Amino acid sequence: MASRKWTTREIRLLGKRPDRELARQLGRTLQALVRKRSQLGIPRLIPKGEPRPWTPEEEAILGTGPDNKTGLRLKRTATAIRARRRVLGIPHHADRPWTADQDKLLGTTSDEQVAHEIGRSTRQVRERRRKLGILPWIYTPREWTSEEEEMVGRRSDYAVAKRLQRSLTSVQAKRAGLGIPPFVVQYRLWTEEELELLGTKPDAEVARVLGRSFEAVRVQRKLRRITGVDDLLAARPWTRGEEKLLGKMADEEVARLTGRKESAVRNRRQRRGLPPIRFLRRPWTKAEEALLGTDTDEAIAQRLGRDTGTVWDHRKHLGIEAKVRAWTAEDTKLLGTMPDRQLAQQLGRTLFAVQSQRIQRGIPPAANPKHRRWTEEELRLLGTMPDAEVARKIGRHYSTVLSKRTALKVPYTHPRYLSWTPAELELLDGLSDEEVAKRTGRSVSSVTQKRWKLGRKT
Repeated sequence: MASRKWTTREIRLLGKRPDRELARQLGRTLQALVRKRSQLGIPRLIPKGEPRPWTPEEEAILGTGPDNKTGLRLKRTATAIRARRRVLGIPHHADRPWTADQDKLLGTTSDEQVAHEIGRSTRQVRERRRKLGILPWIYTPREWTSEEEEMVGRRSDYAVAKRLQRSLTSVQAKRAGLGIPPFVVQYRLWTEEELELLGTKPDAEVARVLGRSFEAVRVQRKLRRITGVDDLLAARPWTRGEEKLLGKMADEEVARLTGRKESAVRNRRQRRGLPPIRFLRRPWTKAEEALLGTDTDEAIAQRLGRDTGTVWDHRKHLGIEAKVRAWTAEDTKLLGTMPDRQLAQQLGRTLFAVQSQRIQRGIPPAANPKHRRWTEEELRLLGTMPDAEVARKIGRHYSTVLSKRTALKVPYTHPRYLSWTPAELELLDGLSDEEVAKRTGRSVSSVTQKRWKLGRKT
């Protein structure tokens, strides 16, 4: 039976509604809808309050750089990056263990070339070599033969240097001296096996595996509309309208209007040599300092257009006592009549001040209208499936479900992660990762990650 063609109206709806709901509306299977949306590179709609799921492409980036930089690349917090990396057992990129094969390469050629081959920085290679007491590779100048000169330009400079046991700089200098342009990979037809690798790893890694140029892999993936890891790293180009806003309003406002990060706006403005409309640090005037201590720090900050923390810090620096707003009888009567956060906003006080005053007077907190008691049916679901699925099913937040299950000490009925037993850990000594995986029924990658985490060698 021929498959039904997708109409323009159906394609426009992809990603605008949840997949399951849209599949029922269009009369299509969920699998067909997800496949079409993935082929077009359209992200699925994530309802508000639902945690964004991790994709294999995002997990492949974990540990390849500092957590804060990885978070910026993936648009996640550094805390989320660190937590996910630890769950998967992926070590920090700076703590990535050295393998025996990598150690064997140290000193066999220049540190720069070794770094290029094993995917590390030159500094890491140099420090590792010095730690092991390996002398640096000393390049001995020797005459170029006619056979060696014929190889220059026919392959990449890195490949020629490795083949001839010469330094990368000497090969580059020789090619420049002979006037030979850099090696360009000639086009060859793509096989089905090569196409299946597109998007599964970063383009640079796929290029190394296939022996193709980075640009060839990127263009081929874009032409076939295959979403890859590198799409997460691509910066959105600035439009003329967005650039006209730079320097004419605060960076925070430009970031809000353009949907960009404040750091991205600041970097773009600085590259164009435009001064900020509002400096981050404004010198204090005598008139402003005279106001310190005459009212609460929050009121002074709002009056001067400064941050509350800045006002507090400068007042403490000058040795000026803070003015605490006295609680009136009317304010005290309101304690416990509404949630503390709502009362703090109404009275213009901090949440801590309201909570502290209510506790000192022995007044119980007001019932939260948004609080919903747990039913027996909801409690029976805990541990029967992942917390995120339970949260979606009962309409609660993920952290609420996690906290409730942890408080009741309810374990998972079918956990996705099985803890390592002492007997399994003993297998790591003396056996290869493949053999341990075969005996324990685990994947080879999980065995390798466990070995990295424990610092054990094969």
